[in-house]
Amino acid sequence: MFHTDAVNEAAILFANWAYRLLHEAVVPYRHIVTDSSISWFNKMPYAVKILCSTATDDEVVTECAATCIYYKDYESRIIRRSFTNPFHPELLSDLRVVGVRQPPSYAELKVDDGARLFARLLYVGMQE
Repeated sequence: MFHTDAVNEAAILFANWAYRLLHEAVVPYRHIVTDSSISWFNKMPYAVKILCSTATDDEVVTECAATCIYYKDYESRIIRRSFTNPFHPELLSDLRVVGVRQPPSYAELKVDDGARLFARLLYVGMQE
C-alpha cells in the first residue's frame, strides 16, 4: 500500500483513520482476540507518519517519499517501527554503470537525493 508514487497524504490519513477504528474495536476485546484465529489483529499498525517529501524547484515531486509505520504492543507498551519508501534510495541514478564505476565519493553522496533520504531514514530510525 505504501510502496508506489501514487501514495499521498490522503492515503496516509485514510490509513490512520482505519487503524484507529480497528484499534478502538479490538482493544476492549484483546484478551479474547489473543486466543483466537484473529490474533493477528493485535499486531496491526496503529499509525503511519509521512517522514519526508521530495521537491524540485519548489514543486513537490513525491508527496510521500518515506513513511514510518508504528506498531504498539498494548501489554508491554513497546513500540516498533518500520519504514517504507516508494523507490530505492541506496541506488544511485547511474545504476547502469554501477559495476563499472568507482565507488561514489563523499561529495557525490552528499548531494545525491537517494543517499540523503537513506540517511534521513537511518537517523529517524535511531530516534525514540
